[in-house]
Amino acid sequence: MKGKLPVVAIVGRQNVGKSTLLNRLTARSAAIVHKTPGVTRDRKYVAASWRNHPFILVDTGGVGVDAEGFLSKEVERQAFIAAKEADVVLVVTDVATGVTDDDLWLARKVNRITKETILAVNKVDRPELESEVSAFYSLDLGDPLPVSAQHGLGIGDLLDRIVRGLPEMETHEEAEEISIAIVGKPNVGKSSILNLIAGEERALVHADPHTTRDAIDTVVEKNGKLYRLIDTAGLRKKSKRASDIEYYSSIRTTRAMSQADVVLLVIDGSEGATENDQRIARQAEREGRSQAIIINKWDIVKNGHQAEEVMETISKRFRFAPHIPLLRMSALTGWGSEKLLPLVDFVFKEWKKRVPTPLLNGFLASVKLKVPPPSRGEKQLKIYYATQSGVAPPSFTIFVNDASLVKPNYRKFLTRELREEYGFWGSPLRLNFRTSKKKR
Repeated sequence: MKGKLPVVAIVGRQNVGKSTLLNRLTARSAAIVHKTPGVTRDRKYVAASWRNHPFILVDTGGVGVDAEGFLSKEVERQAFIAAKEADVVLVVTDVATGVTDDDLWLARKVNRITKETILAVNKVDRPELESEVSAFYSLDLGDPLPVSAQHGLGIGDLLDRIVRGLPEMETHEEAEEISIAIVGKPNVGKSSILNLIAGEERALVHADPHTTRDAIDTVVEKNGKLYRLIDTAGLRKKSKRASDIEYYSSIRTTRAMSQADVVLLVIDGSEGATENDQRIARQAEREGRSQAIIINKWDIVKNGHQAEEVMETISKRFRFAPHIPLLRMSALTGWGSEKLLPLVDFVFKEWKKRVPTPLLNGFLASVKLKVPPPSRGEKQLKIYYATQSGVAPPSFTIFVNDASLVKPNYRKFLTRELREEYGFWGSPLRLNFRTSKKKR
C-alpha cells in the first residue's frame, strides 16, 4: 500500500472521536461511530483526498497505558504497526478530558517513532474551549490544532496540515484494482484469510466471535496486480435482540458486498454449509457480484474423515448456483492458499467477459434448433436478435416478438445453455427480453 499513496495513521486513546474524525476527513460514513469504547479494533484503511492530494487514512483502535487482556494488547499492537508504517501520524485527544496519563504515555511512544506528527484536540465545539487547547503543548507533539469532528470545525485547517506533511508521490500508471469482500458468518476464519493474502497481520485473529466489528479495507499488490481486501464483520441471521453495533456492522457488510467486484464466501468446513451461508450467496447473486466459496479449515475435515459428508451438504445447499466455484483450503496451515488469488482473478475475468454479437446469435440459432421456443395457444415465441448489453455482471438483451411468451423455465434453460457454452463461472447472468415489432 505504501508507495502507492501516502498513509496517515490516526491514533489516540478510546472514545476521543477518531472514527468520527475519519468519517469527517473522508466526507463519508466509513467507520462505525458509537459511544461504546473499543468499537474500532483493527486497522481500517480508507481513501481520502484534499486539494488534489490523494492519501490513505488508517483508523485504529483506542490505546492506553492501563489496557489489559488479549484484545486490548492486540488493538494496541495494531495501532502502533499502523503508526510505524505511516508517513504521517495524527494523534487525536479530547479537550473535554484534558491531558490524561494515557495521552502522555501515547505521546512518548509516538515521539520514539520519529515520524511527521500532527496533534489534533477534538471536541472544541465552543469558543470558550479554545483557551484550554494550550494545555496540550505539554505532550511535546507540536502545535495542537483545535477541531470538532462532530460539527466539522477546523477540519479544513487540519487537512491543510496533513497535506503539507505528505511526501511527494511518484507518478505511475494506475493499475487495475480488484475489490474483494470476504464474507461469512462469525468465526469462520475471514480475518485469517485476509492476513494470509496480505502477508502480514492486518486484522485481529481471535477465537471469540465478532472480533471484527467493522469492515476493514486493505490494499495489497501481488504479481503486479492490486487487490482491495475487505474483511467484514460476520453476517448472521437477523435478531431483534442484536445490539445496534452489530446492526451497523451488518449494514456495512452488506454495503461491502454491493461495492465489491468479487465476494469470497467463507464457510467453516468443520461445520459445513448453513442456511445463513445460502442466504449470503443469494444476496451476492442479487447484487450482481462475482463470487467463489472458500471452504476453510479443510485440514480439520480431512483429519476427521468427514470430507465426503461435508461436500455432499455443500452441494445440496448450493444446488441453486452450481456455477459458483469452490476452493478447499486451510488459512491456519496455508494448505491450498496458493490457489486463492488465481481463483479471484478467474471469477473476476468471467464477470467481465464479453461475447461478440455474431457468436452470440450463432449460438442462439443452434439453441432454437435444439429446443423450440415456447408457445401460448397458437402464438409461438420468436427470437430475432440478441446482444450482450453489459458486463459485471454479464447482461444480455434478447429481442423477441412477444416478451410475455418467455416462461421462467425457458429463461432458466437459456441461462444454462449460455453457461455451458461460455462459462461465466461465479457470475450471475442477466437476461432481458424485449418485444420488437420488426425482425432485426
